Amino acid sequence: METPRALQITETAEDDLADIWAFIAEDSPDTASRFVHDLQQRFAPLCHSPEIGPRRDSLAPGLRAHFFRSYAIYYRITDTALIIMRVLHGARDAAALFGESEA
Repeated sequence: METPRALQITETAEDDLADIWAFIAEDSPDTASRFVHDLQQRFAPLCHSPEIGPRRDSLAPGLRAHFFRSYAIYYRITDTALIIMRVLHGARDAAALFGESEA
């Protein structure tokens, strides 16, 4: 069995999670906390099976995505780590956002 990769979360992805929480919390802080927790619970299985998410090289080289409800968890994998790059709502223009971050 393959050793799970270490989880790393970029500052940008942390900001995304905080923004998601703030948006949902306008209606219900409890719901926001549960939802962000549920999103974060998706990270550990990715560390065990990182290739489960389809490649999204059209957005950025080496990028993969895993979908949860209306959100996409964008990540990269290395030999030892799984790096969460962004967590974005499906309505967001990911191509534009990754274009900005890759520039």
